[in-house]
Order: sequence, then C-alpha cells, then structure tokens
Amino acid sequence: MGRFRRGAVALLATLIGLGLWSCGDVEKPEEQDPVLREITAVLRDRWQKGYMTEDIDLYMSAYWAEGFLYRSDMGTDLDTTDDVIFDDITLERESALRIFERFQDIEIELSEPPEIKPLNEERTRYEVRNHYRIQLFVTEGTLEGGYTGAFAEGDNRFIFEKRVNPETGQEEWRIVEWWDEAFTPEEIRAANNL
Repeated sequence: MGRFRRGAVALLATLIGLGLWSCGDVEKPEEQDPVLREITAVLRDRWQKGYMTEDIDLYMSAYWAEGFLYRSDMGTDLDTTDDVIFDDITLERESALRIFERFQDIEIELSEPPEIKPLNEERTRYEVRNHYRIQLFVTEGTLEGGYTGAFAEGDNRFIFEKRVNPETGQEEWRIVEWWDEAFTPEEIRAANNL
C-alpha cells in the first residue's frame, strides 16, 4: 500500500508539473510568423510610440504617403454623414500635431497580437485589426466642460503594404489605409462595465 501511494503521489506530481509547465505557453518570438512580428513592431515601435512620445517623424514613419487613406466613423457606424475621410498624408500629420499641441500626456493601449490576414496572393498587402484605448491629458488648464482629459476606444482596421523604402532600398511594412471604428460613449461604458 505504501509503494502504491508513493507511486500515485509521484504520478500526480508529474501530471501537475506537466500541467503547470504547459499553462500559458506563448509562441516564442523566433517562432512567430515573421509578417505578424514585423507588423506588430511597426504598430508598437512607430505608430504607438511615436504618438505617445509626440515624435511626429517617428509616428509618420508608420505610413506610406502614396495611396494613404484615413476614415473614421466617429462612433456612429450607421451614420456616414459625420465620417472624417481624407486621402492626403499631410492632413494626418497636421491632425497629429494639433493633438500634440493640445495634450501633454497621451497613453495608448493596443491589443496584441493584432489579427492579420493576407489580401493578395503575393502577400504584400494585409488587413490588420486591433482594439485600442487612448487617454489624452492636459497638464495646464481644462478642456471644454472643465475636463482635464479625454478618452476614446474602438477598433482599428489597418491595411498594411510591403514596399521598398526609396531611402533605404529595403522592403518594409507600413500602413497605407487606416479605418477607425470608434466606440460611442455608451459602447465605451458597456465595454468597461461602467
């Protein structure tokens, strides 16, 4: 009986150890799809970091100027009359600079990894989806209504293209289209159980 009990305990300990060892298995970076890894790096190291640090050149390096399109539904996905749409990259630059001037502290959370799917056989064009939350704060004064900050949340749908960077001669991924599917205040409250 003692030998059986020790064997059962050893087997149970082994099973628990295997169970704990396998919990939370995450793909190692070197095993991750290289396209997903490169696109995630552009989103994190250029798009997000550039915006949060208010580094306009870093932020703009996440985009291809040629063929650029931005569209936001402004949180009213069924009403296209209030959509913001522009296809000139300089308008995105000017918009970012206005935000940088108005807010001194910007925090962006992005869901990772983003969902990606190829859009062509050559696999040089991908649809990339992720969820975002952005908080913007002023350090002096207040915004309209007496607030010291603003909050937005929603889903991004980016179209990434792999092109040759004329400055380096190297191929790289950048955003060519950005579709902002913003949440309404009611959707934000529901998503955050408020």
